[in-house]
Amino acid sequence: MKQLISRPAVRPSSALALCVALLLAAILAMPAPAQAHDTLLSTDPVDGSTLETSPEEVTFTFSSDILDVSPLVRVSDEAGDEIAEIVPTVEGPTATATLDEPLAAGTYDIQWRVVSSDGHPIEGTLSLTVEQDPAVEELTAPSDGGGESAEGGGEESPQELPTATGDVAAQGEAETTAATDSPQDGGLSMPVLLGVLAVIVVGVVITVFVIMRRRD
Repeated sequence: MKQLISRPAVRPSSALALCVALLLAAILAMPAPAQAHDTLLSTDPVDGSTLETSPEEVTFTFSSDILDVSPLVRVSDEAGDEIAEIVPTVEGPTATATLDEPLAAGTYDIQWRVVSSDGHPIEGTLSLTVEQDPAVEELTAPSDGGGESAEGGGEESPQELPTATGDVAAQGEAETTAATDSPQDGGLSMPVLLGVLAVIVVGVVITVFVIMRRRD
């Protein structure tokens, strides 16, 4: 007779433990949720603003510190032509783009691109309108003060000439006097020097003569 081999029955508790273990393994194997990108909180000037004159810079403020990795700002005019490409300065959550030249009157699109703190690039566009040309601003600036200053400088120049001439003349007289006194000082000292030299020579001759007489 063949013996029947009985298989052990699986206990419910073991099956439950196996299911829990498989569920935990599946949860651990799931990828971690992606970190949210930084967002643009504000700009200066504000998007869509109308300015009387061109701004000197455009500032972007984000929700967190952005990475200083290849930031870029492009400025385009109404026709879509790019007129400036700027590398902004990044400090914490702020990126500042400085305009090298003022913008003429017109409407502009300013495209920006930075790298978020999670390492992903983010970008956007803002627009602004400038009402007044830089050339018009320079023409309306007051210039009378400068003209009067220039004329005043022209009038003062001839008045200073006599004083400068007098100083030069006085300096020339002083140099002439010094040059005249120098030879006179040398003339007074030369006879004294010759006299001393003559006395020395005479003394030497007399001494030699006396020594020769004593030898004879």
